[in-house]
Amino acid sequence: LEALHGEDDPVALKRTVFSAEGKVGKEELMAPDVCGCCPTSIVKTARGLLVAYRDHTKENVRDIAVTRYENGKWSPSKILNPDKWKINACPTNAAAAGAQGDKVAVAWYTGAQDMPRTQIAFSSDSGSTFGKPILVSTGHSFGYASLALNSEGNALVSWLEQGKDTTRLLTRQITAAGVAGPVTQVAQGPKQSLGYPRLVQAGKETWIAWGNSPSAKVQTARLK
Repeated sequence: LEALHGEDDPVALKRTVFSAEGKVGKEELMAPDVCGCCPTSIVKTARGLLVAYRDHTKENVRDIAVTRYENGKWSPSKILNPDKWKINACPTNAAAAGAQGDKVAVAWYTGAQDMPRTQIAFSSDSGSTFGKPILVSTGHSFGYASLALNSEGNALVSWLEQGKDTTRLLTRQITAAGVAGPVTQVAQGPKQSLGYPRLVQAGKETWIAWGNSPSAKVQTARLK
């Protein structure tokens, strides 16, 4: 992400390739106006790279967009789902993508229609098309989604959700067919202390890492 003409002007999404020797390749402009504080997610599919990011319009609509790198060029970006979330400030809350061959999943947060929620969409053609979004969260979601995709194309998603007196870090599996499994609570605490949790698939194991502000440590757990 780069503010090409100063921090008050649109923020662009750019790409640079580095060789294994550290040589800088050609810099490319991928999108001229994106959400300036939301992280991007990039995965390798069977048909090339796919990038998910939070788009931005002049009307401050900030929905998730995807673009694919195939046959030496980037495809025109497209909105993953028209949530039509209009917000006048960057939510620092973006999408998480996962891929296994042609199977792709993207999980994201939206506050559209005053219904804060985390949702997921699946693709079976390397991200060329996506199905309708499936609701992941069960209550008032804070988002900060992370995702790990297994070889069958099923996704394990984590997100933050409001609890009775605190914030909960939750996970659940969503199958490629859209079936949502039971919810597991991994941790709880003040929202800021939990940070931006991250899931990772390591072989046949799935791990999650999250913050613990009072101890200034990162905690990890292996999910079963």
